[in-house]
Amino acid sequence: MRLVSLQSKDVINVYDGRKIGYIADIEVDWCQRCIQALIVEKINFFHFLCFFKEPPVIVIPIQCVVSLKGDVILVNIEHD
Repeated sequence: MRLVSLQSKDVINVYDGRKIGYIADIEVDWCQRCIQALIVEKINFFHFLCFFKEPPVIVIPIQCVVSLKGDVILVNIEHD
């Protein structure tokens, strides 16, 4: 699976059923050749109004990913 195809999927938290956002990037461990974490850009109303600030992101360890199938990525995390 390519990063581009991951970026088009919604990230949903199964803990509370809310949409977290979209994948902005991934962390890769090049020595072990595996993905360490997904970096998700949080969705909020003020995101479109803030041109000069970086968007808030959340780093989700790969162990918290439940499913990558279908149109969504399901994760199980507790966040604010």
